[in-house]
Amino acid sequence: MQNPYQAEQIHDIVREGLAQVLGTGVDEITADATLVADLGAESLDLVEFRFEMETKLGVALPKSNVLDQLATTLGGSEQLYDERGGITELAAEVLRRSAFGYSAEQVHAGQRPYEVAAAATSAHWAAFTHAIFDHLPENCTECGADKAEPAASGKAICAGCGAALEAATGDEVMAEGVRAALAALGHAQPVG
Repeated sequence: MQNPYQAEQIHDIVREGLAQVLGTGVDEITADATLVADLGAESLDLVEFRFEMETKLGVALPKSNVLDQLATTLGGSEQLYDERGGITELAAEVLRRSAFGYSAEQVHAGQRPYEVAAAATSAHWAAFTHAIFDHLPENCTECGADKAEPAASGKAICAGCGAALEAATGDEVMAEGVRAALAALGHAQPVG
């Protein structure tokens, strides 16, 4: 099924969720405002935000991060970090190719993992969340229809019968993205 949301719709939902969790106005949640440095989000705020988004949209956001998924895919983290603990160009490129949509200015070789995490914005989380909805089932398991639409609740439903639709999990989407990025870069992946 095709993604029933426009990217802007998801970004609005993400901005509203962040504003609610952070106790701030939606106007302050701009696309380029970093969640931690600019908006003052702390780790518990991000846990609450994740819960709010999963509840509202009916999706499972990732429990891991791109670097952890990359290490899992490569069978270890040796290729991810330089001698100072900064990320390598390979890790930076995979992050930039991820559904989060980081730019070269936001993520580059030599950054520490905490600096990568600190670069996250509402736009990054909206882009990733939108990508999850690109992974809906091909057809409704209840009626066989092939069209989805957003319900008033915010969740994706079958346009034919109104049944709730289950997208791939955020971790599944992230893993697929890491594999695709490595393939596009011509990087061999371990078998098994």
